[in-house]
Amino acid sequence: MASPGHFLFLGNQDLNGILRGRSVPQARMGEAMAKGLPWVPANLTIGALNGLPPDNGFGALGEIRFVPDPAATVTLGGHQGGPAFDLALCDARQMDGTAWACCPRTALKAAIADLAATGLTMKVALEHEFTVHGLNEPNHVAFSLSAGRAIAPLGQRVMDTLERSGIMLEQFQAEYGASQFEISSVPSDPLSAADRTVLTLETIRDAARCMGLRASFLPKPALDEVGNGVHIHFSLWDGTRNVTCQSDWLTGRSAPFVAGLIDHAESLVPLTVLSANSYARLRPHAWVGAFTCVGLRNREAMIRLVPRAPAADGSSPRASVEYRVCDATANIYLALAALIRAGLAGIAAGSPSPPDVQLDPDTLSAEQRAALRVRPLPAALDAALTPQALADATTWFGPDLAAAYYSCRRHDALQAADHSFDALAAKLSLVY
Repeated sequence: MASPGHFLFLGNQDLNGILRGRSVPQARMGEAMAKGLPWVPANLTIGALNGLPPDNGFGALGEIRFVPDPAATVTLGGHQGGPAFDLALCDARQMDGTAWACCPRTALKAAIADLAATGLTMKVALEHEFTVHGLNEPNHVAFSLSAGRAIAPLGQRVMDTLERSGIMLEQFQAEYGASQFEISSVPSDPLSAADRTVLTLETIRDAARCMGLRASFLPKPALDEVGNGVHIHFSLWDGTRNVTCQSDWLTGRSAPFVAGLIDHAESLVPLTVLSANSYARLRPHAWVGAFTCVGLRNREAMIRLVPRAPAADGSSPRASVEYRVCDATANIYLALAALIRAGLAGIAAGSPSPPDVQLDPDTLSAEQRAALRVRPLPAALDAALTPQALADATTWFGPDLAAAYYSCRRHDALQAADHSFDALAAKLSLVY
């Protein structure tokens, strides 16, 4: 009986948060891993509904190369007698091997290097919520054993696949919404966290397909359903010391960084919630964080401080900051890079520590909001695409990447205007 074979897929997450790339058969795997594969620059901007933004900045010209990172790979098993696939994540580079200004993975590497120049490093862990279609469970009880057992076969398959590639998950659990589940990653450096996110989400989608299911990370499947978010937990470190939290609040090292996220909140949002669908989830009283504020254990704040168990000296060696305004439409490399860039801007400006907001910010008066520097975040994609947001993206990532990225977001907004909410959600559910 003939072997089902083996393929290698080289991919790079594009400006619409979609992994795209090319495959080669087993006979060419060694060469492709060593030299990479050519790619079309404009493909970076292909929309979630297909089609290129007319002002994407690349047109028909140019050529780049996907160069794989051997440390960012996973092997996906065969399906229904078909071949297995090795998935390798890539940097997009110029044909001579030098860095390409529009590669999101390269942008994150640059942000990490600039953070290190301040004497700080970052650890990141992510929580992803998603919906599994096809389980046919008549009664999904939130956080229940029955729901956990319903998802366990898929969860075990996913974890087995990831563990063979050295990727560990902290949990794979039932969530609040109908057929909604959540995974949590273990903390790692930002680049590894981003790579593992992409590999994990693709593994979940692939494993679900193999089991006759469909996993979707769409932020808002329906207006009357719970949304799917991504919570980005990060901590700041000085050497081996976590300097995020002291005595249940930010430290002198972390406060300017977090203040930078508040200062640039409106510029972060288009980089962490990409699609028109995303903004239907970004509402008060939804535990999303629809206001620019920081709160100790406050899930209605844009940023939640999580001290965890304190040490005897009042420090919090396991503390993290949770950025709550993100979902799986985001290019995770640019999302993390943007957080670092906004934090660095706060450090450079010497921004004062933000206040601890211990109320639902939607209940505050206009005077209270002004005093606490609380602002509502944009409620729609077109409202988020401001000149200031584009100016910040240009400062953080350079003019070429920022222009291409914003061409994608404008294209998203135009395409969304031609669809009802339900029609757009149905299409995007098949993509994300």
